[in-house]
Amino acid sequence: MFHPEQLGEERTATSDQRFPLDHNLRIYAWFLLLVTVLPAAARLARPRELARILLLRYRDPGRRKRARIGGFIFLAFSLIAIPFAALLQRPDSRWLVIALLIGAVSSLEFVLDSRLFEEEPFTRQNRYFGGVYASIAIATLLLLTIR
Repeated sequence: MFHPEQLGEERTATSDQRFPLDHNLRIYAWFLLLVTVLPAAARLARPRELARILLLRYRDPGRRKRARIGGFIFLAFSLIAIPFAALLQRPDSRWLVIALLIGAVSSLEFVLDSRLFEEEPFTRQNRYFGGVYASIAIATLLLLTIR
């Protein structure tokens, strides 16, 4: 037999079951914030030094080719998956979209980095991507603080 006071108990049980998911998603969101703030800071604070490091890293043509191919593969995966993630009606879908967006930006950076051979264009590109990462970090922080 149904009693009206049981309805309140069921709501409490349901909300308690959602708490661990919400808690885990918030931890993941803080992780996403960290993985966007760090590259933004590195690219905006020391773009020339990072350009020199990347030029040394990409001296090997094989490494450059692997970065370009891997970048294209992950960029395609991210761009295909973003619309599907955006259509999900789940609480974690916004974090999945942001994670895929970060992946797409990072992949695009790999592809573009693999095509540069001089320090000045690398430095300029680091500044651009630093701004993009900073924008994603701000969006992530806003999503974290607005409930």
